[in-house]
This record gives sequence, C-alpha cells and structure tokens, in this order.
Amino acid sequence: MSLGESILDHYELFLGKYIGVDKYTSGEYVIQLLGFDRTFKDCLTFASFGLSNYSNLINNSCEVIMPVDDDYDNCAVVFANALFYVLQQQMDFGRGTIIEGLDNIIADFSKRHNKTAIYFTEPYVLPEEFSKIEDHLKMYIAFFISEKELE
Repeated sequence: MSLGESILDHYELFLGKYIGVDKYTSGEYVIQLLGFDRTFKDCLTFASFGLSNYSNLINNSCEVIMPVDDDYDNCAVVFANALFYVLQQQMDFGRGTIIEGLDNIIADFSKRHNKTAIYFTEPYVLPEEFSKIEDHLKMYIAFFISEKELE
C-alpha cells in the first residue's frame, strides 16, 4: 500500500467518508484539501493531502486537519495558503507553529471572523491512534485563533 493510500485509509477510519476534494497550487507546490462533514458537530473538517510530500522542506513528515464552522470556501483558501507559506519559508513545522497575516490572503478575513492567525497543535480532540500513520507520519490539527488568543 502506498503512503497516499495509507493516509486516505487513515482519514476515512477516523474522519469518515470524504465528501469532496479541491486541489491548490502555489508555484511548484501542490496540496489537496479533502472535506469531511461528520467528524465534528456542525463543522466541515478539511484535511491536507500532499503536505507530507514536502517533509524534507519542513523537517516533518505530516498532514494537517482543520475543522471550520462557517465560510468554508474562504477558510479552505486561507488554510491552503498557510500551508504554502510554511513550505515557501521552509519552516521547522510542528506543534506550536503559528501563521499570522490572514488578511494578506483574503482581505478583511480577520475582521469578519475575529481570527487573526492559525495555530497548529497535536490532534488532542481525536483518539490517540489518529496522531500517527505508519509510525512515522504525524498528524496535526489547526485552529483559527483571535489576536487575544495569540497573546
């Protein structure tokens, strides 16, 4: 089984059947976001698919999920672009990574949602078995956070 198949199987085991997928590109980077509508009550959960292809750039073999409860299309664009920023800056990615400047992606996003950054952490809201795939690929969860939460 390929790593991609393992990731997809892992997602479907813990998040349910995905309901859609969108492809995002930025220069040489390509990431897909899969959508799951039954993981968290009243949320659509986006799951990255392809971030792990760039593990050498960010010193981490990983994928990320992000639950959102509103403005799904814009949230997906902001999430994908935050991941591209991590790749472009070749950040040492992991728990505690914060991406600010969401209004640089979509104007007035922060004002409309009262969220100014994305915070990445371990997926503590899911069973512990979700946190790794094949003992080497790590899973993270991302949340939009406010300026106050950022402090």
